Amino acid sequence: MNKSVIIFFLILVIAFFVTNYIEDYKEIRVSDVIDGDTIRIGDNKIVRLIGINAPEINEACYSEAKQKLEELVEHKKVRLEKDVKDKDGYGRLLRYVYIDDLFVNSEMIRLGLARFEEIEPNNKYSSLFLDLENKARKAGRCIWE
Repeated sequence: MNKSVIIFFLILVIAFFVTNYIEDYKEIRVSDVIDGDTIRIGDNKIVRLIGINAPEINEACYSEAKQKLEELVEHKKVRLEKDVKDKDGYGRLLRYVYIDDLFVNSEMIRLGLARFEEIEPNNKYSSLFLDLENKARKAGRCIWE
């Protein structure tokens, strides 16, 4: 291979990583909240919050979880962070969500509005989430009452 081909491939690789990094950490507006662990973002994509499982519609604390997520992120700009796996089996983006300095995924667990749910390989914050769940359970918060 000649030098120009190698340089070209290096530029492509760098461009790919830079584009993904910028895309991952840019702010994007939440158009609506679907439930306590799923949101829709401005480009009409569905985002499932990694590491949490909020109650479903007929379960205890469903409305509290959805209402809190609406309060935190609906119609606001958030930052999204990827882990290893990009999408779930339903085509939803899997992301950690931040609003300002607040880590939304962890806040939902801390408040007892979602359970920790580890789905490999997305386990970057698993120890944090497990710790927060144990504290919420011990405090008897919402789903742990």
